[in-house]
Amino acid sequence: MRCLSPFFLVVFLFFVAGWARADGVVRIVDEDSGVDPAEHPALIAQAEREYAKLKRLFGADVGVVTIRLRPKGVARHLPPADIVIPAKQVRRAVVITAHEITHLLTQGWANGLLKEGLAVYAQDRVGEQSGWPNYGRLNHAVALEAITKSTPLVRGPYDANGVLSTRNPGKTALRRASYAVAGSWVTWLIDVKFGGDVGRFMEKLYRSGNYQNALGEPFKPLRRQWRQYLERFKE
Repeated sequence: MRCLSPFFLVVFLFFVAGWARADGVVRIVDEDSGVDPAEHPALIAQAEREYAKLKRLFGADVGVVTIRLRPKGVARHLPPADIVIPAKQVRRAVVITAHEITHLLTQGWANGLLKEGLAVYAQDRVGEQSGWPNYGRLNHAVALEAITKSTPLVRGPYDANGVLSTRNPGKTALRRASYAVAGSWVTWLIDVKFGGDVGRFMEKLYRSGNYQNALGEPFKPLRRQWRQYLERFKE
């Protein structure tokens, strides 16, 4: 049996390391992230379990999902079926693969508030690691803390939507407060106003953003109800 030349051996090893589990529903492309390749299988397995749950939750499927591990940056989604995970999330065990896969499965949102709120909700519900924006704390508690600071960066869902609907959402503290409020808002809507029915939330509100048509109530009274609801989550 002839041995592979050094050149073809390098190409072969790059192919194996860079396109892990090509026959599965999740694969990894490591873009010089510095993450130990030995950690790839566990990350793939986690994402596959989350993806399976999310497909059932949303009734959607985008085929094989590719996780792009990068040395820097933030987590984000790249439609139709790629997500970016920075190495720092892997090192700190705060990988939000469920959040980013949710974006792939739920394209067509009405605004940034509902888009990011749903992804935070899904990460809390099926994500196997606790990460942005609440890092293991109750999201309602984090949102309440954000809006009741002496000088709050966001005061509620309206402000959060303004931040999350722009391409340049600002500094980390502002973005984190906005994500927390959005996650709390959507969680409250699904659990309280839609009785836990994610499908009905998606059908009636997520893609339209029309609260009056979806719930028979305009946005402002709903904001007051949400704010009152948060009082039970004081820490």
